[in-house]
Amino acid sequence: MRTSYIVAIAILLVFTGCNQSELENKNMELQKQLQAKDQYIEEVTSAINEIHNQLESTWAMENKVILQSLVREGAKAPSHLQVKQQILSRISDIDSILAANRKKLSNLQNRLKNAATQYAGLQKMVDDLKATLEEREKTLADLQARVKSLESEVSEKTRVIIAREATIEDQSSQLNERTRQMNTVYYVVGKKDELKGQGITTEEGGFLWGLLGSTTVLAGNFNADLFKKMDKTKEAQIDVPGKIAEIIPKRDAGSFSMEETTGGHTLLKIINSEQFWKVNRLVIVFK
Repeated sequence: MRTSYIVAIAILLVFTGCNQSELENKNMELQKQLQAKDQYIEEVTSAINEIHNQLESTWAMENKVILQSLVREGAKAPSHLQVKQQILSRISDIDSILAANRKKLSNLQNRLKNAATQYAGLQKMVDDLKATLEEREKTLADLQARVKSLESEVSEKTRVIIAREATIEDQSSQLNERTRQMNTVYYVVGKKDELKGQGITTEEGGFLWGLLGSTTVLAGNFNADLFKKMDKTKEAQIDVPGKIAEIIPKRDAGSFSMEETTGGHTLLKIINSEQFWKVNRLVIVFK
């Protein structure tokens, strides 16, 4: 009887030892599973945070590009080519970052889909990241469209400005030429018979076939090349070799003066240019 009791106790101890060992093994397995889940969640969360931070970085870059493009719309500096290259370079950088994050996000989505345990919180974070990424990609597309639009606008504005400048230059040239012509006056100096023989002057009126009482006037078909030019706004005197006998057409006496100089010359000084030349832009000085 005593022997049977001892055997029963031994068997009980054996079974108890087996159950304890099995419990320890299960506990270790559960701990490994918990550690694996914690590691999985930590890895996924870390990847989500990394992508989020990079998307925030692209948002800051996009804002700089937007500001730069807006400044270019209303400013002249720097050059269009420099701004265009800077904006395109930044857009290219943003595009590369978004492409890399699109790949990372796709890997995350596949990892969550194939996980043995589904985590609603992690899935929500990934879905939010996807929406943010799509928003950044849309902004980038808008920026690219803006650059193309700006390029077209600048080209059109440049064309308009060039055409306007050409018109202004042409008008300015015409105005300068018109002003030059208006300020150009003509004079000729000579003896009466000499100038009459050259066809510059002729006699009008009088009687006895013009021998008495005739008036010397400018001929209707004179040769303009025989006259000298001068700018009435810059030149105010005419050097006459000899004494001045007469000036035609007659001028207001207060608009000029005559001064004899060395060598038998006479200096015709124009005192009041407007008064002197308003009579006629041509003057004939007889000596």
